Amino acid sequence: MGFLVRPAAVTDAPAIAVVAAAAWRDTYAGLLRNDTIETFLERAYSIERLERRIEADTFLVAAEDGVIVAFCDALERPEHIDLFAIYAAPELRGRGAGTALLAAIRTRFPGKAIAAEVLLGNRKGEIFYERRGFAARERLDTELFGEPVVERRWWLD
Repeated sequence: MGFLVRPAAVTDAPAIAVVAAAAWRDTYAGLLRNDTIETFLERAYSIERLERRIEADTFLVAAEDGVIVAFCDALERPEHIDLFAIYAAPELRGRGAGTALLAAIRTRFPGKAIAAEVLLGNRKGEIFYERRGFAARERLDTELFGEPVVERRWWLD
């Protein structure tokens, strides 16, 4: 059975938070300090914050057998789409949920370039974008809750 991709509802926020926590802990272990990961999850993926993002952004979920297994959060800009997040439950990576979400974003915004920021060294994210035709361009030196980080902005034209 395939993935059902649909717009997220505010009632999906708790399930999205579970996927986000599992994906973040799996993806960023060894790349970020544990306290940075947990602080980010508390702030960016609190139920209240998720509800606001679901209402304001193009926020989609992928479900399998009625269970949310992946999500993405995007925002349309005049020149491009900012893809803020695209994550799948770690045990389901590589099965097509992320690809289905990306396809849904491309369908919603035909012809628009897509930009996504990926932590340098996040090979899971880098490989995902490479395989879907994105190219790494800008380097962004920034900080995440006091931890210096380097991100790359990937583009799909």
